[in-house]
Amino acid sequence: MLMPISNHELPEIMVIDILLRLPVKSLMRFRCVCKSWCSSFQTSEFITNHRNKNLNLLLMLHDEVPYFSLLSTEAKIKEYGEPEVEFNLKVKENIHMLDFDQLTVSGPCNGLLCVHDNYSIILWNPSTREVKVLPESTISRPPATDDTYFGFVGFGFDRNSNDYKVLRCVNNCVLEEDGFAVLEFIYQIDLYSLRTDSWREIAHPDVFVYNPYLFNAYINGIYYWEATGDDGDLILSFDMVEEVFSTLSLPNFGMSKAECSWCIASFKEALATIVHPRIGMEKCYDIWILNGYSWTKQLTIGPILGVEMPLGFWKNGELFLESENHKLVMFDPCTGQLRDFGIYMSQDSTQQLVVYAESIVSIRGSLEYEANITREVQVQKSTLRRPLIIRMLASTITWGWLGCLKRIFLWMAKRGYEIAQSNAAWILDKYGEHNMWMDESGLCTDAERHQRAHSLSWQASEQESKT
Repeated sequence: MLMPISNHELPEIMVIDILLRLPVKSLMRFRCVCKSWCSSFQTSEFITNHRNKNLNLLLMLHDEVPYFSLLSTEAKIKEYGEPEVEFNLKVKENIHMLDFDQLTVSGPCNGLLCVHDNYSIILWNPSTREVKVLPESTISRPPATDDTYFGFVGFGFDRNSNDYKVLRCVNNCVLEEDGFAVLEFIYQIDLYSLRTDSWREIAHPDVFVYNPYLFNAYINGIYYWEATGDDGDLILSFDMVEEVFSTLSLPNFGMSKAECSWCIASFKEALATIVHPRIGMEKCYDIWILNGYSWTKQLTIGPILGVEMPLGFWKNGELFLESENHKLVMFDPCTGQLRDFGIYMSQDSTQQLVVYAESIVSIRGSLEYEANITREVQVQKSTLRRPLIIRMLASTITWGWLGCLKRIFLWMAKRGYEIAQSNAAWILDKYGEHNMWMDESGLCTDAERHQRAHSLSWQASEQESKT
């Protein structure tokens, strides 16, 4: 990476390391700094080594038309002397996709989402706001087909060919002569390659995916769906590298199908089944983890009172659920606490919670507005606190100018401000006159001041990586 170097700039290797730690939003802004940065952000090496994997939450809701709510996962920073930070969720943005009558997400995969309904499919990077509308398939349909729509959809990455692939089941419907009753369904499997931007047909598995819109999962190059075959319920999988279907047997839940409900999910980068009894005021959730080709019962969560259905897992195994009064809640198995975030979910509609990591992967698409995707920012009412200038003056009196600025940068790192990492040293150097940085003895030299500045930058970086 070629960059202009001056006497006051950080070493190149340190600059690269700082850039690799920044959020995607900051990298998108920094593309305008210089051409070398812009081109470097697009290299596979930079994309692979990008270490800011902030997790984000998308909640699919429905209000006349479906939309996504992007949830803010920033921790609530408490006042000095109070206990540690408290995790909280709030609606940050509502995202409307005007070209879709319904919304379903397949993935995520490396920060990318595959959004689809019965007739359209797009690839979407919500971090870079890039959208790729997939082309129409040129695969021939059976001549007797009266109607065609999509069934189950899968999305993943082929690490051998460095290619993203989309798999979809095409349901070809043949009607009776009256034009209403269904005579038969003819199924086809279409496979899309982002590298070639084209579709081709592969063999259809001899099983039926009965829940194509919820509780499917992509893990380490393999996509999974809930399905049923001749021997009952099972899990259907598709290997993105080998391009072959396989089936997995379910673990022995200790209950009959009539007595329990089950679903699949990603649990700490492993395939998991979540099982719970159908009846009862309190619910216990058994978590089974797939290890190779065998299942292991990892833990039991609960009993939990007042919840309906599981939605997915968070970073450390916390379980998101929909409550009986249709609100988003989270159960922490370590503390045994049920958190209510005050976010209402749509009643009588399909719910989907998507956990994805930030990514700068390009899909060679267009901007969101060109695909009729709009964002509505939700303004949150802040709690009443002392004005910032008063808090800064109080901090200055207590800790001095250097201590005050250090606390500000650490606070900014917790809040996710990119300036805390990339510009801490620059700000200190720019405003670092001798009289500001000298102690009572007046012996603070330029070298010591620069060393303090660089040390502060790394402290801010390490603080942000912990939050």
